[in-house]
Amino acid sequence: MARAQVIGNVFTRLFRDLGIDKAIEQNMAVTRWEEIVGDRISEISMAEKIEKGVLFVKVSSPVWRNELIFMKSNLIDNLNEALAKNIVKDIKFT
Repeated sequence: MARAQVIGNVFTRLFRDLGIDKAIEQNMAVTRWEEIVGDRISEISMAEKIEKGVLFVKVSSPVWRNELIFMKSNLIDNLNEALAKNIVKDIKFT
């Protein structure tokens, strides 16, 4: 096993043992928002935080907020697919 893999396994176990592995996974939904949703949506929105599977996204206007509400289930599916886990359960647009 390569040294990098051994170190990666140590960190994976450490994060799991400390109980922060889930928080790290959830934070990926915030940090990768722009990449996953694309240029058009990321220009008018910004992921702020995630709590208990609910992603909070700030939107530039009420009109865009309503548009994103209609797209919510697709956005959740795209996020979870890109993250390879069922992390995002809901999105709250503000």
